[in-house]
Amino acid sequence: MEQTGTNLFRVKEYNETRVLDIIRTRGPVSRRDVAETSGLRFQTVSNITARLRETGVVLEETASAGDGRRRPARLRLNERAAYAVGVQLSRCAFSVVATDFSAKVLARSSSEVAASEGPSVVVSELREHVDRVIKRAGLPEDKILGAGIGMPGPPGPKIGRMLDPSFARWSGYPLKQELERRLSMPVSVDNDATAAALGERWNGVAGNVSDFVYVYLGSGVGAGIFANHQVCRGSSGNSGEIGHVSVEPDGPPCYCGNRGCLEVYATPQGILREARGAALRTSHLPGNAGVPLPGRVEDVVGSDEPSYRSVVESVGDRLGRAVSGMVGVLDPELIVLGGPTVELVGARFKESVVRALHDTSLPVRPLARVELSSIGADAGPVGAAALVLHDTYAPSMQRLSLA
Repeated sequence: MEQTGTNLFRVKEYNETRVLDIIRTRGPVSRRDVAETSGLRFQTVSNITARLRETGVVLEETASAGDGRRRPARLRLNERAAYAVGVQLSRCAFSVVATDFSAKVLARSSSEVAASEGPSVVVSELREHVDRVIKRAGLPEDKILGAGIGMPGPPGPKIGRMLDPSFARWSGYPLKQELERRLSMPVSVDNDATAAALGERWNGVAGNVSDFVYVYLGSGVGAGIFANHQVCRGSSGNSGEIGHVSVEPDGPPCYCGNRGCLEVYATPQGILREARGAALRTSHLPGNAGVPLPGRVEDVVGSDEPSYRSVVESVGDRLGRAVSGMVGVLDPELIVLGGPTVELVGARFKESVVRALHDTSLPVRPLARVELSSIGADAGPVGAAALVLHDTYAPSMQRLSLA
């Protein structure tokens, strides 16, 4: 795709979103600090912040020093200026949140309806849960920016259709258009890992980080990528498909057609499968003693049994190798591990990733920090809500291109 020119209106729009982003991530902050951080002239910042205050997006705080002198006014985001709805759609359930302008959760709801029941069933129930969180949070309809949908695999964000082959009966379903019709609001659709990265950027440990990778570990595995403060989606919206990097060429088959993909191992179902195999191969484990094999992944990760611990460690090592490869290519400052699986084994996976980075990084390269997501189990739906907030108010280089 060819690069196009720009015009003064789009430069103005970009500058406004850049100033707002600084106030959001650093506020309360003075106008002079905003000017220094953005590189814009002080007068330009003053004009922009005046417009933002008029619209109610930004609030001004004044205070006096101890000696009675007045301090410079400081600006902060008005969390009640706008709201968003976020939906995390997985293969076996969905969760919904309503958030304020800072991506703070105001209400949540969930359902265990499986995607296998078909899009018409899921979408109908989804509408009920969206209405529920809006009512619980008491959101004024005129301030709801829209709904964001995060889902596994390549969702085709430009067309809003489900493309993930693991979603039986959803192939080509016009999810974005159907939800916009049912919810009567704008809908944004994206990969769940990209959405979770946005959530961490808006309300997590990556708030002021320009280059980071968010590794989402749930029923699938994916990565959301930020480079120079910008989301990297790739030419077709499918960047970060780390779950389908083969970490064991002779490993079990994956639904994508490859063998030994990271997603085959670093998921609850993968950990459980490996643990059951270890139980059957080891005489002193329940599998050979007539006791039922582990039925839940919690039985594995919470056990002191050496073979189960070895399974979790091996999965962590595979994850570490895959993440190390991404670090070698992207050179991020931060790696964030998040998603439902991290709630179970986050600390142990973090140790494995840190160890892999130490073992494989070049001596001249600073080691990337590794952190667990601060959003926790809400990473998916909060990230989906952040899709709406980010697309509306965050600075993007696309704003500088003519449509």
